[in-house]
Amino acid sequence: MSPRPSRAAERRPQILDAAARVIAARGLDGTRLSDVASEAGVSVGTVQHYFRTRERLLLEAFAFVSVAARERWLEAASDEPDPWGQLVALVELVVREPRQFRERWSLWLEFWAAYAGDRALRDEIAEIYECWREPIRRAVRSGVDQGLFRPGLAMEDVVDRTVAAFDGLALLVLLDVPGMSLDRMRRLLVDGLAHDLGIAAQSSQ
Repeated sequence: MSPRPSRAAERRPQILDAAARVIAARGLDGTRLSDVASEAGVSVGTVQHYFRTRERLLLEAFAFVSVAARERWLEAASDEPDPWGQLVALVELVVREPRQFRERWSLWLEFWAAYAGDRALRDEIAEIYECWREPIRRAVRSGVDQGLFRPGLAMEDVVDRTVAAFDGLALLVLLDVPGMSLDRMRRLLVDGLAHDLGIAAQSSQ
């Protein structure tokens, strides 16, 4: 029989998950320990016991959601057998589930802004972006090797333009810019990839 998880092993993820929801809803500046405690269903003292300070809680919350997001990202690509299917799976992972889309991207935007002014934290963001690039890079390389893709750009240009398109289009959706929707974001991402990889437009398939 497996040993029962320790109280800390249960409480810490519970509190970090609650912190992520609060940050997405209220922003970093508006997040208080009492808000997180209420969302997690624990006392403020419990939050302080595990994280000591608000600043430490916020940093650990970002690390927590980043690890979870990377796991979802890598799993989505690995479940598809062909290179194009891997790329489409990454798009679908981002645009499905509208409520989660808004929560996750609101959270990401908050940390973008906070990390922009800190050199050490910017380096951490760079490492995270490399994790986003790698499955795209791997799928593009595989498609080229198999003769399925005929990109008109260097591979790294395709990868970076795709990552930038994810970010830029997600921001337009998040801000409710007229004419932008998750469906349109999906179409633009898929057709943009198809164009850059030298294959027929795929968004309607």
